[in-house]
Amino acid sequence: MIAIDRRCALSLLAASLLPGLPGLPGRASANDLPLADLPGNVQAPEFALPDLSRKVRRLSEFRGRPVLVNFWAVWCPPCRRELAELADLRKTLADTSFEILALNLGDSPERITTFLANHPAPDLPILLDADKTTATPWHVAALPVAYAVDRSGILRLGAIGERDWRSPEIEGQLRALTVA
Repeated sequence: MIAIDRRCALSLLAASLLPGLPGLPGRASANDLPLADLPGNVQAPEFALPDLSRKVRRLSEFRGRPVLVNFWAVWCPPCRRELAELADLRKTLADTSFEILALNLGDSPERITTFLANHPAPDLPILLDADKTTATPWHVAALPVAYAVDRSGILRLGAIGERDWRSPEIEGQLRALTVA
């Protein structure tokens, strides 16, 4: 097995996912892109964060199941647009073992609850990282960012920027993690 530095792998992801410059012909916008395959066997960084009900959730509790970890914030317009789509995707994947976690960076529980009252994302688990402690180990420098983690806890797919979470291509990529 080849050892790959997580920082290097995530930097490669960032470079490979940046959308083309607006207005250039033949360039897709970020939300039209599929998820990028991540190189190597990079272990996803562990976290222990409360959800909105204050129950602490750890990434390791999902071992044996693929997980999409989506980093977002209330102030981020693309993040806000994605939440309802992620909730819909979670329902679409309900026939699988796949889980989707919406990991909020920097907002208070009160601000998130107020936001969700007007922008519902039913049944989407919301994790709270008010101090942004996960941003550094997950190399989150901008929002939104999403990573798909396989059953073994290895980072397999990623996205920087808004995606169309209702895309059949993305759904297929995530479903493939449930049989791998």
